[in-house]
Amino acid sequence: MRFGFVGLGWAARAFHEPALRSVPGVELVGGADGVEEQRAAWTQRTGAPAFATLEELIDSARPDVVVVGTPPDSHADLCIRALQGGAHVICEKPFVSTVEEADRVLAAAAAAGRSIAVNHQYREKPIFRAVKERVGAPDIGRLVFCQIVQLMNLPPWEETTPWRAAMPNRTLFEGGVHLVDLLLYLYGEVPEAVYARHSSGLESDREADAIHLVTLEFPGSRLAQITIDRLCRAGTRYIELRADCEHASLRASHGGRVLLQAGMKRAERPGIRVLFGLGGTAWVEKGMKRKTIARNPRNPGVAATGALFQKIAVALEQGREPPSSGSEARDALRVIEAAYSSAATGERIILHPATHTPQPSTNP
Repeated sequence: MRFGFVGLGWAARAFHEPALRSVPGVELVGGADGVEEQRAAWTQRTGAPAFATLEELIDSARPDVVVVGTPPDSHADLCIRALQGGAHVICEKPFVSTVEEADRVLAAAAAAGRSIAVNHQYREKPIFRAVKERVGAPDIGRLVFCQIVQLMNLPPWEETTPWRAAMPNRTLFEGGVHLVDLLLYLYGEVPEAVYARHSSGLESDREADAIHLVTLEFPGSRLAQITIDRLCRAGTRYIELRADCEHASLRASHGGRVLLQAGMKRAERPGIRVLFGLGGTAWVEKGMKRKTIARNPRNPGVAATGALFQKIAVALEQGREPPSSGSEARDALRVIEAAYSSAATGERIILHPATHTPQPSTNP
């Protein structure tokens, strides 16, 4: 399977290129970028040809799959052009800017008989995959409540990347999409309703959601919460996940954890406890007992992207809808749009069943 990239900047260098090297049976055939310096660096780094436009890449290199790694406001147009050029697409998150754009891309995929997937690679990080695999197990039980907390010391207005800094609704859309996707992945369905609030803290004159609180209502009276605080001046945590199930709690801490506890606290056993996981750790808690179930590698982003790319490639070869599909990414966008609408109006937003056409089963 022949892969080509459009957008040869940071995402391609940091994630897509190294991830593709771990996928068996694929060939990197070229890249496209409008910036000459990026093209020159790409060719020197990979040995593959670089082109100024997506159309040149498709005409000259004939990729079976195009990986879109440009800023999100260009995703819809590039995805549609790649699909119309006969390629399947893997798009970097966030998928597109709106649900309406997602519908246009999915319609283009259906018309072209091609598939689209989105790089929601957090699903493939060992700690989150371990949590997903254990939900519903006899000793764990069904998922009752899940909470995801992100604490960062980086206000949106201090972003150094221009396109990120220019987005007033960035926190939940650009970075928080991973958290939304993880909840949909764990619950296996779309929530029935969303209620949200956001704030720029004391910087009330700034239009930015530095703090975001989201409640999701899933079928069966099950709730979930997302808390994002980008004004945290204390210890920061990239993702802390707790999935409370019928018989046990599943925990995952992303971003590294080395902790030595000594002594006794309420509801804990006395003694010494060591928690270690440089890339993140997942564990099961039952009362005062805990058992580690997974650890991330040192570079979990590349490893997870490679694992997801491999699963997508296999699905495309077999003519199946790929994992982390465009349809699933559309569901995440529906939740995000509902959260921003709720924050603006103060209303609880009901999500009606999706009406978009699913992607077809195709052959490459």
